[in-house]
Amino acid sequence: MIHEILENHETTIENVKHVFYSNYSNKQLFISFAGKIDKYVSITWFYNQFDFLGNFLFLKNDEHYNTYNEEKYERLIKYYMDKLNIRKLITYGPSMGGIASIMYGLKFNADMIISIDPNPIEFDYRILLDQIRNYTNNFDYKTKLFLSYTFMNDCNTLCPWTKDIIDELKMKNLLVTLHPYRCTEHLAFIPSKEFLIDIIKMNERLTVKNYTQSVQWF
Repeated sequence: MIHEILENHETTIENVKHVFYSNYSNKQLFISFAGKIDKYVSITWFYNQFDFLGNFLFLKNDEHYNTYNEEKYERLIKYYMDKLNIRKLITYGPSMGGIASIMYGLKFNADMIISIDPNPIEFDYRILLDQIRNYTNNFDYKTKLFLSYTFMNDCNTLCPWTKDIIDELKMKNLLVTLHPYRCTEHLAFIPSKEFLIDIIKMNERLTVKNYTQSVQWF
């Protein structure tokens, strides 16, 4: 199946080689950012399958492994969002891709950001911290963020970038789900397709802004 997908759907736009396909014509775009590997992540999960419908963009950053820190990736995402008139955006990625998922998810005001054990590679993550500090979504709580992470040493210490990212996210009007995985092995937890879809659907059902005006406790 991978060979078929690459043969029929791998292309280059904005000088970025990527895979794009749709299993249903709607206004939803799911973006998968690969980590430090020369392959696309979860590329077969949604191909010719109908348990999760939409448009799918798969990226890898195997030229420099610099956490997608080049403007061409932003231009490519904007190209597809404009072309397809996207109204709902979901970003996903492990490790280096987890940093990119947060970075581009906030930049494009995504509905759902999924970051699995984020780890900056050849990238100054203070750029991401500044982006989080400057992020505003007009108190509508549109964006939900799921963050899974592992630990250092004896499982009592967070990686410094993980701690800093969480500390900044706590100051924003975002619905953040933290998923600690008590292990010192990077990417010891990688979600299955079913887990990923459940996380997305669970967050779809909760619209925080509908409840922010409630002042009655009983």
